[in-house]
Amino acid sequence: MNLTYKKIPESDKEQLFKLIDVVLGGLKNPAFFIPYSQWELDNMFDDVNYAPLYGAYDGDKLVGMAQLYLSQDWVADLKQELELNNYKVCELGVLVLPEYRGIGIAVKLGLLLLDLAKDLGFDYAVAKIHPENISSWKTVARGFEFVKETTLPDAGLRKLYIKRLKTK
Repeated sequence: MNLTYKKIPESDKEQLFKLIDVVLGGLKNPAFFIPYSQWELDNMFDDVNYAPLYGAYDGDKLVGMAQLYLSQDWVADLKQELELNNYKVCELGVLVLPEYRGIGIAVKLGLLLLDLAKDLGFDYAVAKIHPENISSWKTVARGFEFVKETTLPDAGLRKLYIKRLKTK
């Protein structure tokens, strides 16, 4: 297996939506993931107003994806919950096909997007993970610090993890 990592082109939209359907349809607990709104699906390739989108490919097959939610309006609840209103904060989200889990794809995608966040001048990255979603704790939250468990208006019960990106 020779995996490559790159920005997902809009020409792979069908593969992206299939990946999302497979991953979300296979969750043992649907509360692990906050469903995409129609607006999100329609704007999946809008890097500026929504989120840069990167993928892991096995040959031509999209096997994992990660997004970096950049809009400060998008993360306003998180910023308030974490008392980071005066900082530039982004949120990381990752999905990997079940048969490709456990080989470092989520970690690699996360690191790529954290580097992008640093390059864009963000102070902090946040991950919000359902408390029972142990596999996400082990991958997405790697290198992040657990802050607290809380109920968020858009997400329900979540553990919040944070990573400082900027040094003073």
